Amino acid sequence: MKAIIIDDEAKARRILEALLAEHCPDVQVIASADDVPAGVKAINREKPDVVFLDIEMPGYTGFQLLDFFDNISFDIIFTTAYSDHALKAFEVSAIDYLLKPIQIEQLVKAVEKVRKKKNHQLAEKIEALKQNLLENKPAKIALPVADGLLFVKPEDVLYLKAESSYTHIYLQTDRALLVSKTLKEFEKLLDHPHFMRIHRSYLINLNHVKQYVKSDGGHLEMDNGDIVYFSKDKKDELMAAFNSMAG
Repeated sequence: MKAIIIDDEAKARRILEALLAEHCPDVQVIASADDVPAGVKAINREKPDVVFLDIEMPGYTGFQLLDFFDNISFDIIFTTAYSDHALKAFEVSAIDYLLKPIQIEQLVKAVEKVRKKKNHQLAEKIEALKQNLLENKPAKIALPVADGLLFVKPEDVLYLKAESSYTHIYLQTDRALLVSKTLKEFEKLLDHPHFMRIHRSYLINLNHVKQYVKSDGGHLEMDNGDIVYFSKDKKDELMAAFNSMAG
């Protein structure tokens, strides 16, 4: 795999190149650049398979690299020193990234991911990422579907239901998706007061609860008419949330 490194810090470029040489020997660094314009020239000249791209650089940010291309024929792995909040934005946007200082295991995993699957819908992913970085909560989450990724607003999610290592996601559009992520993973990604884990099998959007029904131990009816159940030990927390919403 041919690679280009774009980073304004010479030391960061040298460290990454050394790590790749030692731990990812099939990745050949064919060029490096210290800003986006120089990186664009290198990409056009060398036609890399993957670009390791810093985000915060003088002149142009890493996000603006795609503005210079009509067709994207390469993958991107961002390198960043961003905070935990920002890293969640990367994850919900399905963007590959390396957190500085770069860890060997993380690097090998990112390279392997690129090797196995080309970075589909890169422009859409980065647009979603930019929106998510501006918000206190994710503006859109990327959900893998058969022909690529579906970018969904969290407020359009009614609820999620666990099925082993998969999760069923029910949307306001009456569409249902089966995604190869666990409910626990989605609980971390959708870390917002409107989402509540009410059962080992259910994560719900409180804004889409239509009715609380007391009979048979209690259950919830969602906006689409589906019935979901909550654990006994979650009842007090759930009632407190409903009282808070009632004002």
